[in-house]
Amino acid sequence: MANFQKNYGEKKSILMFTILTMILSAVILMISWERINISSSKEGNVLYSSILNYTMPLIKVTNSNDESMANNSFSIGSSVLTYLGMDLIHPDGIVKKEISYFKSDDLSFVSPMNEESLKNSDDAFNLKDKDITKNNDTSDLPNSASDLNSQNLIGQVYDPTLKKTLNPAKPEILIYHSHTTESYEPYGPDNINPTEDVCAVGDELAKDLQDDYGISVIHDKTIHNVTDYNGSYVRSSKTVAKYLQQYGDFKMIIDIHRDSLNNKAPDTININGENVARFEFVMSVANNPHADKNMALVNSLVKIANSDFKGLMCNENIDIYQHGNNSFNQSMSSNAFLLEVGCDKNSLNEAKGTAKYIARILAQQLNGKK
Repeated sequence: MANFQKNYGEKKSILMFTILTMILSAVILMISWERINISSSKEGNVLYSSILNYTMPLIKVTNSNDESMANNSFSIGSSVLTYLGMDLIHPDGIVKKEISYFKSDDLSFVSPMNEESLKNSDDAFNLKDKDITKNNDTSDLPNSASDLNSQNLIGQVYDPTLKKTLNPAKPEILIYHSHTTESYEPYGPDNINPTEDVCAVGDELAKDLQDDYGISVIHDKTIHNVTDYNGSYVRSSKTVAKYLQQYGDFKMIIDIHRDSLNNKAPDTININGENVARFEFVMSVANNPHADKNMALVNSLVKIANSDFKGLMCNENIDIYQHGNNSFNQSMSSNAFLLEVGCDKNSLNEAKGTAKYIARILAQQLNGKK
């Protein structure tokens, strides 16, 4: 009977110890659960997977969100330490727990430094804006947004000495668009309305050339790129061929486009208090029997642009392709070139504002003293 009571007592103690252990484990798990920031059901899945993988290593649970699993910092060991007041992320808490002096003081070895605490702290670094190089400081970058803040004063754009009598019967310049629907803000990257796409820039240029300088212009607005973008230059070459057959060669054949950029800063400049789009010449030289003469014409235009309106050209150089698509139709004439005015992030008004400067450059080449 005594042995039975003794065995019963031992079993009862073991049972009670087991129950208490289970209760303690459950409490720890619940506290750990509360301490973990579960911001979504995906992170809850991370916790569940972590517990299973820890307790049953033979069973590998794959989380549906591997990125969340990789970034998850949960572990049962760290949770137990946290419950005991030992936060490894903030070790000063351990010191405060063991040394009463630090417990009653506001000292902290690892103090979160947020913007508000720095703003209100007398001991914060007294740095002024001029002492800090910020991520958005682009003052040292060429063609950056800082260009928009400095006004380039160039004086009178229009030069009346370059004007001559207009002769509509003999057009000197042909303007067309291989990528006719290329557009500007706020009309989206493409638009079939000729008053809202790159055709509007062509209209502005043609008007300035004819009204201000007496240079007759044909501006063709045929859409070449909608049905098959890759075949745009093949179709636009037929347009050019039609006018060449009717009028013979022109003094200039200009295919006007616009560039595509992430932001408009590199393609924008402030001149005389007005933001205008910058421009560049794009040339194809391989398989082009007229490459030398085309390049000679464009080099002369670049020289005028950099002399009279420095900074208006992108990089002040020519963008040269060895093998342009269908040679950009430049193999069809000795006076052909491609002109990009601004980018898709420029406003239409900024692109149209560039036309008067381009008109002046072209008029200087055609009507100026040689």
